[in-house]
Amino acid sequence: MSELNFIEYSVNRNEYDPGDVIIALRGLGFQQISHAINEKATMWSCNGCVLLLTINDKIETGLTGLGLNTPIAPDGSIHCETTGLNLYKDPNGLNIYTYPVEGFKKVFDEHFNLRGQAGTQDALQFFGGVVYRCNSSNIRNTLVDQLKLRIVKTTENYITGVCSQNRFNILWDLHSEDNVLDTLIIVTDDITDVVSKYIGRGFDSAPLNDVRKLEIKEKYATQEEALFPPTHFIAGWDLNLGGKEKSYVIEKMFENALPNLNIVVQERHNHNGINEETLLYYSQVHEFEGQLVE
Repeated sequence: MSELNFIEYSVNRNEYDPGDVIIALRGLGFQQISHAINEKATMWSCNGCVLLLTINDKIETGLTGLGLNTPIAPDGSIHCETTGLNLYKDPNGLNIYTYPVEGFKKVFDEHFNLRGQAGTQDALQFFGGVVYRCNSSNIRNTLVDQLKLRIVKTTENYITGVCSQNRFNILWDLHSEDNVLDTLIIVTDDITDVVSKYIGRGFDSAPLNDVRKLEIKEKYATQEEALFPPTHFIAGWDLNLGGKEKSYVIEKMFENALPNLNIVVQERHNHNGINEETLLYYSQVHEFEGQLVE
């Protein structure tokens, strides 16, 4: 099976200034740790979150690739001169970088020069997952088969695939033909640390509307063992609460934290995946400007 190593984010200079994206990355807690020998990419990191930053004026700015440790390269993969990894492109142009974990450091050292230290000042732990707004069963089945993902949940809205150790999830949106990855979940062990810093640095967060606040109030009213965080904590930080009493997440969404990419910062409590309730709520907030639509 596969395990996530890094994500790729690409900037189209006809749309956005790479310097502004770098400022935003640093605001999110990332620091540059290396640059490609051929000068076509840089690597950024914050604790266990690693991001490959590239310039590509032929595609739309946004999240454009996933780098995975896996012994098997997908059929049709080619050699990537910049990273030294195997590179597969799905029909939507999503880059899938693969390489066996035991050889990754060697190939990395051959293609990148170290520069700087990883960011450690923000309490980010690892990338928890992405939402792929692609309802093509052929594309989904190919990635699941080639990357040896496990399908763990199927609903009317999403199909969830997971990498080994259940640390990274890919959720395919069954109702979208946008064919983009527009939402990234980052797991933290201290959500107040991250939220306070992000708001202080000027990132825009999606507010909870009155309907959602009533739904959260109902969760508290029906809990049996009082395992949820105190109500004043959730209300004071305007956090979303998803899941059930014994398995829940608390979180905050920052819209367009990077161009064309929403980031959900999530603190998990006995919960290993992405909460679908979260995605439905935030997608409705984004689409209907704060009106929760049933």
